[in-house]
Amino acid sequence: MERPPQPRPYRATTHVSFPRLDRFLDPILTSIATHDMTVSPAQDAASGEAYEVASPFGRARLEIRPGQLRLSVETVEDHALNRIKHALVGAISFIAASERLDIVWTGDEVGPALPADLRVLRVARVQPLTPRMKRVVFHGEDLARYDRPDQLHCRLIFQPKPAKALQWPVLDDRGHVVWPDGQKLPTRVYTIRHIDAAAGELTVDFALHERPGPATRWAMAAEPGDIVGILGPAANGAKPARFYVLAGDETGLPAIARLLEQMEPTACGVAFIEVDTPADEVPLMRPASVDLRWLHRGGAPAGTTSLLPDAIRSVSWPEDLSRAFFWGGCEHKAFRQIHRHLRHEVGLPAERQTLYSHWNRTLSEDDIIAIGAEAYLP
Repeated sequence: MERPPQPRPYRATTHVSFPRLDRFLDPILTSIATHDMTVSPAQDAASGEAYEVASPFGRARLEIRPGQLRLSVETVEDHALNRIKHALVGAISFIAASERLDIVWTGDEVGPALPADLRVLRVARVQPLTPRMKRVVFHGEDLARYDRPDQLHCRLIFQPKPAKALQWPVLDDRGHVVWPDGQKLPTRVYTIRHIDAAAGELTVDFALHERPGPATRWAMAAEPGDIVGILGPAANGAKPARFYVLAGDETGLPAIARLLEQMEPTACGVAFIEVDTPADEVPLMRPASVDLRWLHRGGAPAGTTSLLPDAIRSVSWPEDLSRAFFWGGCEHKAFRQIHRHLRHEVGLPAERQTLYSHWNRTLSEDDIIAIGAEAYLP
């Protein structure tokens, strides 16, 4: 009996001049691993340092040489080739934005292609949750890839209203995002609060910021029938533990709510959530032994208090930190303070924590992307 023909592999490579690679390597690997990819040391590295990357789109290899980074990618689907290039180019170019790297691929080319993970969502219903948070329930098809307890975030692409002709970005052969006619649409990263892939429903809770940007303005005006695109998923959730500490402001609240729902009934720990007033609290399901503490700013602008760092300093951690886990998402200033405390005072191992700078009080997301790691890392 003849075997069915095997899919044709698509391959590409690049050698990137990177004089200060040593300075950026660890955060680059961390960023890649955060975006639904598994990074592991290569077992067959003849010399130097090498890493294997597995992703839903294909596989890649990073080889580290003095002043140079060598990348290779391989996939069996033509439309996934540019997507895996983008997964690497996006992480490397953001973390090392200051280096202005020139990443040029050789090998197979497939031409501009829609991202393989792009799905189209339509607003099904909206619900105000608090004065500063609004729930939007979307409907879409083929959402199974987003039903991941270990990958909490997605990127939304906001179509204008009314959306007469939908505009979606494509990925070129360099792994770069190209917008039709150069008309870039607003995009932002959000937590998937709830998903029912079988029913085709995906829920996002939007924090309504005091100084609304394009995403907040979209959410404030959202109504049934509005259209967005979704890309992802990304961003690690919690790992199994005996003792959990969760912390976040309004931007971290949806993830904390989801993580609490996913915990085993026997889990114990504490969750700190910073909001403005008691009117901004929402009912949350949680294990009986996880203490929930709401922290109120009392009118102080978001991102200006030390409520979260101070609360985390009050935690009594177990002696065996390998059985503890921390998850956090908040404004950049609090993020930096929490990172320093966990690293220098608690000594919590890096593999036992996930901490995100969800926003920056003084910078927009576009500003952060342009600056790179210096505006994002602790």
